[in-house]
Amino acid sequence: MVIQPKSSNIDLRFLEYFFRGAADIEGATTGAAQPQITQTSLKPIAVPLPLMDEQKRIVAVLDQAFAALDRARAHAEANLADAGELFENSLTAALESSGTDLELGRFDDPNLISIVDGDRGRNYPKKSDFQPEGHCLFLNTKNVRPNGFEFSEMMFISKEKDAALGKGKLQKRDVILTTRGTVGNVGFFGDNIPFECMRINSGMLILRPNEKRLRSEYLFTLLRSKAFKSQIYHHVSGAAQPQLPIRSLKQFTLPMPESTEQQMKVVSALLKVERRSSALKESYATKLADIADLRQSLLQKAFSGQLT
Repeated sequence: MVIQPKSSNIDLRFLEYFFRGAADIEGATTGAAQPQITQTSLKPIAVPLPLMDEQKRIVAVLDQAFAALDRARAHAEANLADAGELFENSLTAALESSGTDLELGRFDDPNLISIVDGDRGRNYPKKSDFQPEGHCLFLNTKNVRPNGFEFSEMMFISKEKDAALGKGKLQKRDVILTTRGTVGNVGFFGDNIPFECMRINSGMLILRPNEKRLRSEYLFTLLRSKAFKSQIYHHVSGAAQPQLPIRSLKQFTLPMPESTEQQMKVVSALLKVERRSSALKESYATKLADIADLRQSLLQKAFSGQLT
């Protein structure tokens, strides 16, 4: 839709700013299934119309203020991106300074990692088997996120259903990897997880490391790295429903210090970086939200006669 003023008494940039934030566009939107704005729904909107000189003054003030806000936003976005890179840069530095030679661990080495599939047989839970509370947490894709578990939405199965299932039950210190749909999300069943019984669904795998050679915390850390995500990118199959078969996962490798003590030093260093990165991300996300609020506030003031 094109809005073209019929009067020369309206500055086009003034009108643009009005519709960018001061006009009640939401109130002019019609249709629930397919929201739209029509000429009829726009007609009740009243455009404040000060003298041309005042319109141009308002435009000039907003131009200057928005240019400054755009610079602040770009700076905050750049810093937010830098905060996201802290993990990768610190992981590389931690591995390089581990003090020992790095060996290349292979996922097809059964003495290093056991790969456990879920139970997909006739006893696999149906929708009617799930309960909001119960004996065993049955993990779904909302529970396993890029950087660990999320338990805001959960579904459980009964003790009887749990007993009827075979493989796919987690043990403490297992690492979980999503392999269908959203591929590459991870979780770590550490002591901080408040459930005793958990099972994976059909789109996940359990990775159970031999902790004499590979610590679970280190495996969980490496699975979240760009290097591992890159391996996923090159091995995932299926366009409509991406998936990572076990046979493909077995071709993966991961760099690892020979000493589990050194592995834990890498993990410890990364935990400190993650805490710092999370704080920075939260800070810059707040700044971006504040900038957006300030833009809206300026527009509201401009068209209510409060902009000085």
